[in-house]
Amino acid sequence: MSATHDAPCSGCALDRRTFLSQSTLVAVAALLTDACGTGVWDPQVPATPLAPTAGLSLRVTDYPALSVVGGIVQITDPAAGPLAIVRIGATSFVALSLRCPHQGTTVNVSGAGFVCPNHGARFSTTGTWTGGQATANLTSYPMTYNAVTGTLSMPATTTTAPATPVANGTKLLVTLATVPALAVVGGIARVDGNSSSPIALVRSSETTYVALSMRCPHQGATVSIQSGGFTCPRHGARFSAVGTWLGGERTTSLRVLTSAFDAAAGSVTITIPTGNGEGDDVIGNH
Repeated sequence: MSATHDAPCSGCALDRRTFLSQSTLVAVAALLTDACGTGVWDPQVPATPLAPTAGLSLRVTDYPALSVVGGIVQITDPAAGPLAIVRIGATSFVALSLRCPHQGTTVNVSGAGFVCPNHGARFSTTGTWTGGQATANLTSYPMTYNAVTGTLSMPATTTTAPATPVANGTKLLVTLATVPALAVVGGIARVDGNSSSPIALVRSSETTYVALSMRCPHQGATVSIQSGGFTCPRHGARFSAVGTWLGGERTTSLRVLTSAFDAAAGSVTITIPTGNGEGDDVIGNH
């Protein structure tokens, strides 16, 4: 009959306060997750965008924005998806993939450059990463300008050359005549035909070639060919043309694959390892 039965006990009140506090934290955490992205580092599209349609052509006069240096227009290519055409000089232009190298989100034109709406990576008009979420530069493609006709065209080649499997499927035969990028010393091209085993071939001298796995040793992401070398789009590791780690995310050098150059046949045969072991080096894992 005591009134104490109707009064809340101090322990029960504490439990309710704890419950409400924990519920609030869970709700706030959910809101932050929605606002700041998934936190998943894996790219949502191929790390290296597909090359635009060979022979892509357009007239500059059809796009008033391109009448001045720094002008930008956006187009959609059937093969590569969203692209930006940028006038970077009086007679020079570049095509940029608008897929952010971090997770594949389409970047927006923002002032004199681009910004990713997902995690805030920023890029200049030439596609160079300038700040925000650390990632690689936007993938760029050269455009040829014909001043007489006032037209821009994409060279009728792609950065990815077809590769023909030979023998028991553990080798790739690369016919050098089909890879224009390798016509000069220092040239680099991806030569696996966009398979699940990304491989780059580098012409290191007039008569020597180096084959490299394009799997970043840090976590196995496919690196991009950038500025005469390679950059990992996931955490920013940088590598030289011959695969040596240069900086960014700490890791080892790219894996060099066994290859043989046949001067008479004009080809390089690359041995693909059956067990790649890539992605095992997880230094600085996020």
